[in-house]
Amino acid sequence: MTTAAEGARTASRGADARPGTSRVAMRWWDVGAGVTAVVLIVLALASESGGDGGSAVGSAVGSRPLALAATGLFVLTWLLLARPVVQRDDDQVGRAEVVVVAAVVVVGGLAVAGAPPLAVLQAFLMPLLWTVLPTPRSAIVANVLLCLSISAGFVVSLGWSPDTLATAATSEGLSLLFSIALGLWITSIAHTGAERGRLLDELRAAQDELATRHREAGTVAERERLAREIHDTVAQSLTGLVMLSQQARSSVAAGDAAAGLAQLDLIESSARDALTDARTLVAATASSGLDSGDLADALRRLAGRFSRESGVAVTVDVEPGLALPRDHQVVVIRAAQEALANVRKHSGSRSAHVALVRGADLAGDAGVSRGSGAVAGVVLSVRDEGSGFDPAAARHGFGLDGLDERLRLAGGRLEVVSGAAGTTVTAHLPGGEPS
Repeated sequence: MTTAAEGARTASRGADARPGTSRVAMRWWDVGAGVTAVVLIVLALASESGGDGGSAVGSAVGSRPLALAATGLFVLTWLLLARPVVQRDDDQVGRAEVVVVAAVVVVGGLAVAGAPPLAVLQAFLMPLLWTVLPTPRSAIVANVLLCLSISAGFVVSLGWSPDTLATAATSEGLSLLFSIALGLWITSIAHTGAERGRLLDELRAAQDELATRHREAGTVAERERLAREIHDTVAQSLTGLVMLSQQARSSVAAGDAAAGLAQLDLIESSARDALTDARTLVAATASSGLDSGDLADALRRLAGRFSRESGVAVTVDVEPGLALPRDHQVVVIRAAQEALANVRKHSGSRSAHVALVRGADLAGDAGVSRGSGAVAGVVLSVRDEGSGFDPAAARHGFGLDGLDERLRLAGGRLEVVSGAAGTTVTAHLPGGEPS
């Protein structure tokens, strides 16, 4: 895929660079050259030789052998010189291009000198020059040289006269104008297509790079979250265990067995708490549990596992008939996990209640129209009977802030109410297209 740097290098080659020729295009070039050769042979054989053309062309010196020789030279020029250059992808005017232009100019002049009707050869030679040469300026110069050569061929074949000069000037002037107009138009189309292709390649490269950076940013953010969680839970518990172990050693060394046993009990209790913290952290980063059932079943399984690991009794109420998009279901599970983790870590409550009910559609409240397949939003609440805290105070952990950010990314919002009677964490999520 083309990167931005590669695109810049392509642009630096100039807007006049010509692309390579495909196999299909070469096939059509071969067909055109073959048809042109057959037409030239027929016209050469049908032409009158020498001064047999009557009074109208009494001074002509054109000849059938010269016309046939020019036809053969045209075939050799195409096969040996022009065709290899057309196949190449080269944006420079090199020796090969100069040789092709010289050969084309000579063939055109000789053909018309042998028989004026062979001027039809320019219908093939002019597009050939536009294809062989990389820039419009060089192609126009080559077409002018070809027209001058064909005009000289008219004079040689028909003789020097005002009528001959007028015929040559009119015919070749119109041919040159048509060739330039058509060549510039086709060149513009080709360059526009090439530029669009380059921009499309750059856009795809930028999208891939952006997606990669988003994945990397998500990975870094998840690592930071896990680091904060480990620091706030397991690391602190392990620090406490180290301090308790040191105190127990001191008590045993001093002969105070009762104090040592009490500290061992504290060590055991702290170790169990650390184990619960670790299990809760693993559960929070594990699968959402939605693969084998609906949202209500996933919430009940989460509550049962949390109760077994923490000893906190959890009840779950889910309003029947709720339908949410898959990504919103994952957000609900993660919100319940985080709220229950806070119940165990901070509230001191021995019970909690989880409720999921149909609520107002936040997108609809904001004036955003929903399609006929959209569903109403939901409200998840996790309530405990613990000591409570001040929601306006600065938070040292990452849990509620991370949950708030997750909800906002999903178009929802977080609400925390806490007091002496306990804490209620409420997550509002909008509806959408059901999964």
